[in-house]
Amino acid sequence: MKRVVLFLTGFVVLVLQNQAQTVTDIDGNIYNTIIIGTQEWMQENLKVIHYRNGDAIPDVTGDTQWSNLSTGAYCNYNNNESNALIYGRLYNWYAVADSRNICPAGWHTPTDAEWTTLTDYLGGFNITN
Repeated sequence: MKRVVLFLTGFVVLVLQNQAQTVTDIDGNIYNTIIIGTQEWMQENLKVIHYRNGDAIPDVTGDTQWSNLSTGAYCNYNNNESNALIYGRLYNWYAVADSRNICPAGWHTPTDAEWTTLTDYLGGFNITN
C-alpha cells in the first residue's frame, strides 16, 4: 500500500487505497481520513512534535531564529500552542526532509505526480466556481 503525506499550509495526508480509516502519528494524535478520487486524505493538518523515531522536533518561535535554521523545526500559528488543535503545526523543510520522518509509519511526502493526480481529479488549476 502506497501512503503519501501532502502539505497544504500545514499538513494533509494522502493514501492510495479504497477504504477510509484513521491514521495515528508517533504522539498518538488520531486523524480521520476522507477519500478524494483514488486518494485518501487526512481531514486535518499534522500536529506531531516528534519524529517517527521519538526524537523531539524543536519548537522555534523567533522569526530570526526560524529564518537562520539549517535543522528541522516546527512552530504554531501565531506562536499559540492552542492553535495546533485548529490548524495543525507548521514545519520547515528540514523537518519535512529529515530521514527520521515526521509522517506516520508507512507514509511519505508527495511527488509532483501525486499532486497532479489530486489537482486533475478536482478539475485542474483553471477551475472556476
